[in-house]
Amino acid sequence: MKALKIFAMALLMIFIAQGRTFAEMPEISAGETYFDISKGVYVLKGNVYVATNNHGFRATITADEAQVSVVKQKCWATGNVKLAQENIIFSCDRAYLQWQTRTAEVTGNVKFKNKKSVAINSDTAIFNWKEKIVDFYGKVTLNGEEFQHVKYNIVEDRILSRDKTFNAPNITIPNVDGN
Repeated sequence: MKALKIFAMALLMIFIAQGRTFAEMPEISAGETYFDISKGVYVLKGNVYVATNNHGFRATITADEAQVSVVKQKCWATGNVKLAQENIIFSCDRAYLQWQTRTAEVTGNVKFKNKKSVAINSDTAIFNWKEKIVDFYGKVTLNGEEFQHVKYNIVEDRILSRDKTFNAPNITIPNVDGN
């Protein structure tokens, strides 16, 4: 009976926490969907679709697989990942989104397109959607020229910096359990 009361309180805390932190609950769908209670994540496989509206940031994520923690406000996506927001599209192998820090870290075959003018390819990137700035790292290709770092302002549609040599941060997407 005591375990049932603790479980009920934990469930209540989850619902209260998400009511305070999300403007709206994310829309989640996939071919196979279940909730892993031990990790506190939705596990999504096949035709994954996650749509978020986090305090004005509206985006959709599609992928082969994903795990979403509503309480931690994080999403881990793998395989044919696409992140679309207004007039921009990222595609990559893996992505890690954090609603609280308003960042998306993407790795592997990163392709970025702004429907207006810019196309950038890189090994990794970090998108800060609050500031609307993207930092591309590794082998970065912009207009046929190679760099190690390119910083791009999405709102102004402007390259802020292009670096031929740069000490890029090591972008490692953590596992769901934090490892």
